[in-house]
Amino acid sequence: MLLYSIIIVIGMAIIATLNCLFNPLYKDKWWLYIILVIGFTIAAILLDGLVAFVIRRMPEKWFLKDKGMFKASQKELIFYKKIGVDKWKNYVPELGMFTGFSKRHVVDPNDNKYIARFILEARYGVAIHLLSVPFSFLLLLADYNMYTGHPNLIFTILLPVAVLNAILIVLPAFILKFNLHRLVKIYESNIRAEERRKRKEKELER
Repeated sequence: MLLYSIIIVIGMAIIATLNCLFNPLYKDKWWLYIILVIGFTIAAILLDGLVAFVIRRMPEKWFLKDKGMFKASQKELIFYKKIGVDKWKNYVPELGMFTGFSKRHVVDPNDNKYIARFILEARYGVAIHLLSVPFSFLLLLADYNMYTGHPNLIFTILLPVAVLNAILIVLPAFILKFNLHRLVKIYESNIRAEERRKRKEKELER
């Protein structure tokens, strides 16, 4: 969380500074750029929260199958390895505190009820983070000048804020999809182990 907070503050400072120096829209009221950058950043975070709120209330049955956006292809897995997901994943915030289930580490790989819950929570997370990316760009509609045919803030503040938000919000999706591949394998392996155990028990009963 600390790293993300630092990145957001630095990004806001750069966007505000560049606007203060080069954007003529409010050249006599430079402090307005600082207020706008802070305001639009908060709006982006609230927009992410709204997406999360809506998706968390969707039926669990929509998240039970390993397909669509939840299933990582081999090309995706190679991509995640190339960008070093395993090396930096612990620096990305994990927001399991909001659902009472931490996805930071697998605590009990042999408990399939736990693994099933982990998979479900991870799929909710993937949906939230991936769908938050396009919704981030709804922020561009907040440039009131573009409705008069003279867009300005859409390029100098709103687009940079939306892009920064999209980058930060998609990284957890990469981590979750990378981990989901492993979790599904653990789950399937546990099922096979349980089936073997039951077969042995039946054989001993004969």
